[in-house]
Amino acid sequence: MDVNRPTWDRLRLELRIIGIAAPVTAMAAPLGGAILVIVMRATGAATEHLDLAAGAVLAGFAPLGTAVAACSIVGRDPGAELVMTSTVYRRVLFLRVGLVVVPAALVTLVDAVAFRALDAWPEGQGTGGYVLVWAPPMLWLVALAMLIAIGLRSPGAASGLIGGIWLAQDLMKRALLDHPVLRAQYLFLGVDAEVPAHEWTVNRIALPAVGVAAVIAAGLLLGRPERFVGSETA
Repeated sequence: MDVNRPTWDRLRLELRIIGIAAPVTAMAAPLGGAILVIVMRATGAATEHLDLAAGAVLAGFAPLGTAVAACSIVGRDPGAELVMTSTVYRRVLFLRVGLVVVPAALVTLVDAVAFRALDAWPEGQGTGGYVLVWAPPMLWLVALAMLIAIGLRSPGAASGLIGGIWLAQDLMKRALLDHPVLRAQYLFLGVDAEVPAHEWTVNRIALPAVGVAAVIAAGLLLGRPERFVGSETA
């Protein structure tokens, strides 16, 4: 019965350190989006509008909310010096990020299943969309937000920059789709039914690839956790 107690004690400790705000913020977008789609369905919204709303929640707001919440915990550990004397700081930080991202990802997955059941589903998406609509942009946004926050030692700046990138992608759709490299990094391609299948596949592979590269880069920066000691983050 007590075999896993140290693990659970550690998780509870880390949750107390990061606070409740970050996980709640990460889950707010998919939960709020689910409520919106359910209300639209109950009030007789057109199928086209339901599909657009579901796509916006899965590919847009859920990844953005998760990324902002994840980067908010960077550099805010008042016991950084103690952490560095007992373990590798990047492991600690990645664990805390996981405690924020995993619940949000699970809620978003439940959203996807519920939306499909409610016939509120991005046009042209099959069962693979349960994960592929939202997971690649979520990984991309979270990884880049973490890299920016660690590089600048400023969660506030990272939140602003990642929000700006997200908004720019939303507003500059045509310009991004006309450029082959930028098209591969377009966050919302997964809900665009007019995109050829091969371009969709490239995009769904390219987004996680850049996300993984950003995670590796963030890990390398965290190899020098002394950068955070005595620094003020915003």
